[in-house]
This record gives sequence, structure tokens and C-alpha cells, in this order.
Amino acid sequence: MCSIAIARLVCHLRWLCLLLLLWGMVACAAPTPTSSPAAPAPEAEPPITLVFWHAWPSPEQHVLGTLVERYNQSHSDTQILLQAMPIANLTSELRTAALVGSGPHLVLLQSHTLGTLAAEGLILPLDETLFTPAERASVLATALQSAQVTLAEDEAVLYGVPLTFDTLALYYQQSQFTPLPTTMTGLLQEARALTDLNQQPPHWGLALTLSLDKTIAYLPAFGGQIMDEQGELVMVTTGQAGTERWLEWQLALRNDARILAVSDSIAVDSAIRSQAAHMTIDWSHALPIYRALWGADLGVAPLPPLEPDGAVPRPYVQSDVLSIGARVTDPREQQAALDFARYLLSSEAQQELLGAGQQPVLTSLALTDDLPDGAAAQVFRTQAQQGQAMPNQAVYNAIVYPELQRMQQSVLRGLTMPGDAVPQTDQIVRERIETTRP
Repeated sequence: MCSIAIARLVCHLRWLCLLLLLWGMVACAAPTPTSSPAAPAPEAEPPITLVFWHAWPSPEQHVLGTLVERYNQSHSDTQILLQAMPIANLTSELRTAALVGSGPHLVLLQSHTLGTLAAEGLILPLDETLFTPAERASVLATALQSAQVTLAEDEAVLYGVPLTFDTLALYYQQSQFTPLPTTMTGLLQEARALTDLNQQPPHWGLALTLSLDKTIAYLPAFGGQIMDEQGELVMVTTGQAGTERWLEWQLALRNDARILAVSDSIAVDSAIRSQAAHMTIDWSHALPIYRALWGADLGVAPLPPLEPDGAVPRPYVQSDVLSIGARVTDPREQQAALDFARYLLSSEAQQELLGAGQQPVLTSLALTDDLPDGAAAQVFRTQAQQGQAMPNQAVYNAIVYPELQRMQQSVLRGLTMPGDAVPQTDQIVRERIETTRP
């Protein structure tokens, strides 16, 4: 019995081992469960490269390069490639590049060129979602206006971000004017007294170029007007009498033997550079020239009114505007371009531009006397706040401005009387504008 039990136990053990072996084989043959593959990590977006055209000379070009380099170092996702262009060819090169679908992403333009470029579709408009009302409010108002373009019957639209501005002021030797007269009438009397015709070359109290850009500030002071706010010609309606008085005033200056007031800018520049003139009217970008000539004796003042209660002169204000090229249709590129523009509007960048001789548009920048030419910058800002944005309409640049220049020079040369010159010019301008309409 015992042997039979043992035999049965051995048999059972064999079956148990066989079952365990079969179970192990099945388990090994079964597919091994696998974990789901991890989702691939999103690819990082490639850095954006923006080509930036400009036509600034030195030292402005140097400080612009420094600002670009500083921006690139702190923005690994955006790189700005700065490319200098000749000022005479900048807009024509922009047109040529656009024909083949290339050109810059960013371009620094003089504001008076914006109207034509906007009409040709070469630069992009900036609505208030791209450049907000708060950002616009931080910019000098006349500089902002100079960057706005009105096409056809539309409202004015911003076509770039103003970075710096240029306007006119009075440059004089402080030692010769103590104190400086507060009206143009008083200033002219003082200038006549300072003139010495016996010296060789003659020494002038005032040397003034009778060009349109350097005299048009006084057109509103005489009640003259060329175009109204809607861009309509009003030279022979509301503006005729004042425009004639403005021309007569210039003619009187031209005929004044003790004032060097001529159309020849070379004669005026020669007198100033040879230290034979004590005072002039010029653009703010010319400040380094007068600083080199007169040193600590240099004075800068706003243009004086004609009389104590007279209207404030309103010189042109032109801006250097950072515009976005029409090729920039990618929203990422547009935002990168605007981020760079905001950087150039920062207090740090605006102060750097001031140090290079450019006038900053950021109104919150404190223009203290310890800044480079801070006192002069205060004068330029005040003058620009009182000034008028230089027109940028295509019709103004192509027709109105050249005809105004011809009118002015015709009167100064004695070829036409002011009373005839104004209606004649108005008629010519209207006829030329009519021929351009489709």
C-alpha cells in the first residue's frame, strides 16, 4: 500500500511540474505590455531675423549700431541686421526691392516721404492694436502727426513709429546779445546795430537763408495759409492776404542792407563758418556745427514772435520714423518689429540718441542740463511742441512744395509782386493737381 501511495504522489508531482512548465511557456509567449510612447516635445520656433535699412551718417550710425547690438544680445529669439543705405537712394531702393518681393523688414524714413510710400503700398499701417493709444501719447504730438498719412478720404493712419525729430531754432552768440530780444522786430534792430560793413568780409548781426523751410514758420504769424487741415488749398481764400504779407516781409529782409538775408545758402554758410555772422536760423540737426564754431558762447532759443502779442512761429517738424516693410505679413515678425521699436522708444535708448545729436520724441524723458546739450534739447522740444508737422502727402511733395519755392524765389528776385505771385501760384497748383487725377 505504501509503495502505491508513493507512486501516486510521484505521478501527481510530475503532472504538477508539467502544468507549471506549460504555464511558464504560455506566459513567455504572451506579448509583453508596453507603455504608450511619450508625446514628442514641441519644436522650438526658429529665431526671427529682421533686416533694418537706415541712412544715418556718423555719429548717429554708430549709436544706432550700439543699440541694435545691445538689443540682439538681450533677445535671442530676434536678431536685427543693420544695413546702411545712401540717403539719396533709400526710397528708390525700397521700391526696386519690393518689385522682386524682397527688401527690408524695417526701414528708417524721413517723415515727409511717408505719404508716397504708403500710397504705393510699400510700408504697413499701424492700427491701435499694434501701437496703442497709450504708446502714442508718450510720443511728441507733432512728431506723431508727421508719421500719420491720410489717403484719399480716409482718416489719418500711423505708418511708423517716430524715434527722433528735427525742427528749427535761433542760434546766436550769447556775448553779442545781452539780453536776447524777445521779438523778431527787436531782434532785427539789434542785428542791424551789430552789423559792420567796413570789415572784410563784412560782419553781420543776422545771416539768414531765405528758403521755404526756414521762413515758413512765420507764414501763420502773418495770417497766411496754404492748405487747411483737410488738405484743401486755401491760398487765395482764407490765406491770401497773410501769404502776401509774409512774402513782403521776406522781400524787405532781402533788400535790407544791414541784414544778410539771401536765397543763396552758400553765402550764409560762408559768413557763419568764417565767424562773420552772430546769429542765424537753422535746423536742430545742425547743433554740432554751431557748438564747434561758438563753443560755450553758443545760445539756442525758440524763434521769437514778430511782436510782443504776436502769434507764435510754427516751424516745420520732421521726424525719423521706423516703418515696417510691406513684406512683413507674418504676425510673429510684425510683433518682433514692434518690440524693437518699443525698445528704441525706451528712456535708455532715447537718451543714447540725444547723446549722438538726435532730438528724442519721448516726452517723459527729462531733459536736464547735465545731459549732453540738455538745455538746447529743451528749446528744441518747446519749439517742436509749437510747430507744425511737415506735410507728407504725395501731392504736397510733388506739386505744392515746389510751386511754393518758385513763388518765393520769383518774389525775392523781383520777377513777380506778392499780390500777383499768390493767385498765380494757386492757379498753377490747382491745374497741376487736376492733371494728376484719374
